[in-house]
Amino acid sequence: MHQIHSDDPDDRDFLEKLLVFLKKYQWLYKFRNVDIFVKNVLLNCPAEWLVYFKSLTVGELHDLVNCVLKDSIPLDLKVFITELQQFTTNKLIEVNTSSFITENLVSPRSFGINPKKIHEITKLAPVINEVCLESGCDLIIDVGSGVGYLSHLLCINFGYPVLALEASKKLVETARTIQEKQHPDCKFRVIFSEMFVDQSSANAIENLIQKHFNQTQKVCLIGLHACGDLSVEILKLFLKLCRAQAIVIMPCCYHRMSFASEEGLIKRFKGFPLSREGDLLFQKHDGFSFANQQFLRLACQRTVKSFTKMTKEEHKRHAEQCVHRALLELVASSENCAVQRLKRKSGKSNATDSDKGFEDYLNNLGNTHELVGETTGKRINVTDEAFLLKMHEKWNVHKNDCWHVEVLMGLQAAIQGICENVILLDRVTFLKEKGLHCYKRKITNDSVSPRCWALISKKNDV
Repeated sequence: MHQIHSDDPDDRDFLEKLLVFLKKYQWLYKFRNVDIFVKNVLLNCPAEWLVYFKSLTVGELHDLVNCVLKDSIPLDLKVFITELQQFTTNKLIEVNTSSFITENLVSPRSFGINPKKIHEITKLAPVINEVCLESGCDLIIDVGSGVGYLSHLLCINFGYPVLALEASKKLVETARTIQEKQHPDCKFRVIFSEMFVDQSSANAIENLIQKHFNQTQKVCLIGLHACGDLSVEILKLFLKLCRAQAIVIMPCCYHRMSFASEEGLIKRFKGFPLSREGDLLFQKHDGFSFANQQFLRLACQRTVKSFTKMTKEEHKRHAEQCVHRALLELVASSENCAVQRLKRKSGKSNATDSDKGFEDYLNNLGNTHELVGETTGKRINVTDEAFLLKMHEKWNVHKNDCWHVEVLMGLQAAIQGICENVILLDRVTFLKEKGLHCYKRKITNDSVSPRCWALISKKNDV
């Protein structure tokens, strides 16, 4: 069973209510989490909330994040939870997807991919097939196809020819190598092509279709992990590509959307809001001031389900890691320096003692981060004795804030879905303004794959 949101004639009113709520509680998210101490975020939190947070057990934290009201909750916090409940209790329709999902799909495990990717492609592929059957599409264009896992799955199990478009030359070469070794029968059915896709790509795509798929009449555009601006470009391409009759895309990495302009200190995004109604509501409620890049980042972070699956030890470790990084930012700010990451993932300590965990963090810091002077460009050695002394001083001041920080992360998780809903609803509204039927549908289990929503539209539904 999957869930889809029913069409709501009051989409505009609902979107406006979301914006009013988010504006009211913007202090919860309108900052980088690494700036918690730099911006004194905890001081924005009502004092009675902090007192209440301190006594919360892990189970009580999970209840709070799940909007469970209890008598002991401070009045202002009770108001927050009550307001939050009206947005998290969604009107959902349960719909069946094909039984093909779990029983008949050729196992992608032979592809050598991780369980998360297996989950994503095996859940998405039958939905794409369903949409293609409803709209009469006989060719799939996989935008951002990567190394072709989803493309091959659709060809092998459902018989679709696939034009797989990928901007990375290296990934295209890898996809062809995988095809040659594992899926030689798909060689003339799944065509990989290097292409940076945007809304202006319609003619180039049409030429590829005519070259490789002469008999094709109708196209379904798909995208798994349509990152940043790509999902917006695919939506606009859908309107311009005459052959395209349906679209199934799963957006992600909203915070990577590019900026269009700056008005004073306010930055506007090229593709958000996308709809005319969304833009009008943003102007009415000054949305550009609080629906900023950190808002977009929160929209693509862990969900409530993922947060409430964490154990007591995992929460403790997560809280301390957040504080460690925030302290680095605090010290760097005091030195007029910017923090630069040297590697994507930092080393993590398994120490159960908090002080020992902080020492492990400092000992590994030279491998993971460096400080660079904002104006001078001078690099500060993070193993320098004076720097380490400052880090220890800040740790002694803030180490008792770890649990408060974790509860704050929990409240962010509680509103994550609202932030993502604003973005998705704006895109649904955009296509509706163009005269198309559009809806969002939950595809994956969000505790496995947090970006679980697909935007679906079919031109022949008009």
